[in-house]
Amino acid sequence: MNDGITRAETFAALKSLSDMVPQMRIGQMLAALGELCADLHGRGLWDAEDVEFVEAVWRFRRGIEDSTGGGNCSKAAPVAAADFPSARPAETRHG
Repeated sequence: MNDGITRAETFAALKSLSDMVPQMRIGQMLAALGELCADLHGRGLWDAEDVEFVEAVWRFRRGIEDSTGGGNCSKAAPVAAADFPSARPAETRHG
Protein backbone atom coordinates (compact mmCIF):
# COMPACT_ATOMS: atom_id res chain seq x y z
CA MET A 1 0.00 0.00 0.00
CA ASN A 2 1.33 3.45 -0.80
CA ASP A 3 -0.90 5.69 1.39
CA GLY A 4 -1.58 8.03 -1.52
CA ILE A 5 2.01 8.91 -2.30
CA THR A 6 2.80 8.60 -5.97
CA ARG A 7 5.88 7.26 -7.64
CA ALA A 8 6.38 10.69 -9.15
CA GLU A 9 6.54 12.21 -5.62
CA THR A 10 8.96 9.52 -4.52
CA PHE A 11 11.26 9.98 -7.49
CA ALA A 12 11.06 13.78 -7.17
CA ALA A 13 12.15 13.51 -3.52
CA LEU A 14 15.04 11.20 -4.49
CA LYS A 15 16.10 13.51 -7.34
CA SER A 16 16.03 16.52 -5.07
CA LEU A 17 18.12 14.73 -2.44
CA SER A 18 20.53 13.44 -5.07
CA ASP A 19 20.99 16.98 -6.38
CA MET A 20 21.84 18.12 -2.84
CA VAL A 21 24.59 15.55 -2.37
CA PRO A 22 26.17 14.97 -5.79
CA GLN A 23 29.25 13.53 -4.08
CA MET A 24 27.21 10.50 -2.87
CA ARG A 25 26.86 7.53 -5.15
CA ILE A 26 23.28 6.32 -5.65
CA GLY A 27 24.02 3.08 -3.81
CA GLN A 28 25.40 4.99 -0.84
CA MET A 29 22.36 7.23 -0.74
CA LEU A 30 19.93 4.30 -0.93
CA ALA A 31 21.85 2.39 1.74
CA ALA A 32 21.76 5.42 4.06
CA LEU A 33 18.05 5.90 3.39
CA GLY A 34 17.40 2.22 4.11
CA GLU A 35 19.18 2.47 7.45
CA LEU A 36 17.28 5.62 8.36
CA CYS A 37 13.98 4.04 7.34
CA ALA A 38 14.75 1.05 9.55
CA ASP A 39 15.62 3.36 12.44
CA LEU A 40 12.41 5.35 12.00
CA HIS A 41 9.95 2.53 11.31
CA GLY A 42 11.65 -0.76 12.13
CA ARG A 43 11.48 -1.79 8.48
CA GLY A 44 14.16 -1.56 5.82
CA LEU A 45 13.74 -0.71 2.17
CA TRP A 46 12.16 -4.01 1.18
CA ASP A 47 9.31 -3.82 3.70
CA ALA A 48 8.83 -0.06 4.06
CA GLU A 49 5.71 1.62 2.75
CA ASP A 50 6.31 4.34 0.17
CA VAL A 51 5.26 7.05 2.62
CA GLU A 52 7.79 5.73 5.15
CA PHE A 53 10.52 5.77 2.54
CA VAL A 54 9.72 9.34 1.48
CA GLU A 55 9.72 10.36 5.13
CA ALA A 56 13.24 8.93 5.40
CA VAL A 57 14.26 10.93 2.29
CA TRP A 58 12.77 14.09 3.81
CA ARG A 59 14.49 13.53 7.16
CA PHE A 60 17.82 12.73 5.51
CA ARG A 61 17.53 15.94 3.52
CA ARG A 62 16.61 17.84 6.68
CA GLY A 63 19.71 16.48 8.40
CA ILE A 64 21.88 17.69 5.54
CA GLU A 65 20.27 21.12 5.65
CA ASP A 66 20.79 21.29 9.42
CA SER A 67 24.43 20.23 9.16
CA THR A 68 25.16 22.81 6.46
CA GLY A 69 23.45 25.67 8.24
CA GLY A 70 20.27 25.46 6.20
CA GLY A 71 22.09 25.67 2.90
CA ASN A 72 22.37 23.10 0.19
CA CYS A 73 25.47 21.18 -0.75
CA SER A 74 24.86 22.13 -4.40
CA LYS A 75 22.60 24.31 -6.51
CA ALA A 76 19.51 22.16 -5.88
CA ALA A 77 16.34 24.05 -5.09
CA PRO A 78 15.05 23.38 -1.56
CA VAL A 79 12.03 21.13 -1.22
CA ALA A 80 9.81 21.67 1.81
CA ALA A 81 8.02 18.85 3.56
CA ALA A 82 4.80 20.47 2.38
CA ASP A 83 5.80 19.48 -1.15
CA PHE A 84 5.26 15.89 -0.03
CA PRO A 85 2.15 16.11 2.16
CA SER A 86 1.88 12.38 2.64
CA ALA A 87 5.41 12.32 4.04
CA ARG A 88 4.53 14.01 7.30
CA PRO A 89 6.65 12.86 10.22
CA ALA A 90 5.36 9.64 11.78
CA GLU A 91 4.24 11.28 15.01
CA THR A 92 1.70 13.43 13.10
CA ARG A 93 0.27 10.67 10.90
CA HIS A 94 -2.89 8.83 11.87
CA GLY A 95 -2.20 5.17 12.39
